[in-house]
Amino acid sequence: MLSRYTSQDDVIVGTPIANRNRLETEGLIGFFVNALVLRTDLSGNPSFRGALAAGAGGLSGAYGHQDLPSIG
Repeated sequence: MLSRYTSQDDVIVGTPIANRNRLETEGLIGFFVNALVLRTDLSGNPSFRGALAAGAGGLSGAYGHQDLPSIG
């Protein structure tokens, strides 16, 4: 939907994620949230399943690197 609405093939969406995967922060009280940048390339007019597969690949990559700070 975002790709069609913006006429862009490269869709980037930011989403918050709780960052409590370190032993040092498990006992702390507070709001620890990082932003994950989810990028999906929808060039070539993929099918719905192809778009889901592209999004899943970007999602697993973002979760795999969630400890790295985002730029911007």
